[in-house]
Amino acid sequence: MRILREMAWSWPLLVAGVIIFGLAGAMPAAAKSLRLEPVDEASGNPAFATWRAALLEAVRGRDTDFVVAQAAREIRLSFGGDYGRDYFRQALTGEEYWQGEVYWRELQTVLELGGVFMNDGAFCTPYLACIDVPGCPDCDPFETVFVIRADAVGRAEPDRDAPVVANLSWDVLQMDYEAAGAEGWHAVKLPIGRTIYLSAMDSRTAVDYRARFEKTAEGWQMTVFIAGD
Repeated sequence: MRILREMAWSWPLLVAGVIIFGLAGAMPAAAKSLRLEPVDEASGNPAFATWRAALLEAVRGRDTDFVVAQAAREIRLSFGGDYGRDYFRQALTGEEYWQGEVYWRELQTVLELGGVFMNDGAFCTPYLACIDVPGCPDCDPFETVFVIRADAVGRAEPDRDAPVVANLSWDVLQMDYEAAGAEGWHAVKLPIGRTIYLSAMDSRTAVDYRARFEKTAEGWQMTVFIAGD
């Protein structure tokens, strides 16, 4: 599942003059009971840990100027050629459906979930997009949903008032595309085959937003913040 670490993202892969950060090919989805507990290696580099803590504090405070200043001048922000600090600022302050507070919340979640150092010294986050799932190194990133909290509630329907049918902690589950479609919810299959619904606040996929941080001549910087494939 190493979407950001070694196999899945090329850093960079130049195709027809466009820098592509592409995912690995489709692989089988998780088919048995699996778990992936949080991993955060930031403390292994005190300088990075201090820098990230300041960045996270600024993100929580919605300090646009400080956060934009921590991004690389050519930060990659999409697979369609969107990049740079000006575009980053626009995403943080804009009024389109995916911008503004929605974008801030994604950035905050990515930072809070923690991550791992890559072989080249960069840091990628969240951890679930960076490392293999124990027992399922070939889990399909498009068909796998990660529970990112302890005691997350699985419901019978995509409704906060629906009956609770499961409590899950750090589970890795197969997405149920046939039952999907409700905004703010992931439809997943339990190992026994039953479909339940998890709030998107408690679960995510490896192709949701993720970030890469690199040590540059200007210090640590965010060089990628991107979602999708």
